[in-house]
Amino acid sequence: MSNERRWYAGVDWASESHHVFLTDDAGTKLGEKIFKHGGEGLAEMAAWLIATSGCTDVDQLYVAIEVPHGPVVETLIERRLNVYAINPKQMDRFRDRFTLAGAKDDSRDAETMASGLRTDPRCFRSLAAVDPVVIELREWSRITEDLGTERIRLTNRMRE
Repeated sequence: MSNERRWYAGVDWASESHHVFLTDDAGTKLGEKIFKHGGEGLAEMAAWLIATSGCTDVDQLYVAIEVPHGPVVETLIERRLNVYAINPKQMDRFRDRFTLAGAKDDSRDAETMASGLRTDPRCFRSLAAVDPVVIELREWSRITEDLGTERIRLTNRMRE
């Protein structure tokens, strides 16, 4: 049996901000915080996870998230944290451990992911660094989609 300590975090991803819940290997809550979406907020989130856990080896810090790609995942992987994704349908089942109410709650979802990764890691899929070319392609795809949406918005505005 290993006597190494581990820390588990759940990140409830959103377009404006991210709710993060941190627990130790015994399930004790160490902290909870909301971070803005964007480079500065994501860097602050990674730094907070490392500082609050007090871990000296980031290999012992495990992070659960529903969205298996994007800037949040890339930021965490860049800092060598272990990032795991869970299917949203499985997440719904894990949520039933904490409440039977169907209402979505960012704080509860972050806690649910951290707890689920701690108790049932086999239900999560490990994420690895993606080839930089793929990351660039995804970013260009996002930009293309945003420009298309903006073009439609401006066209409709002109017609009005």
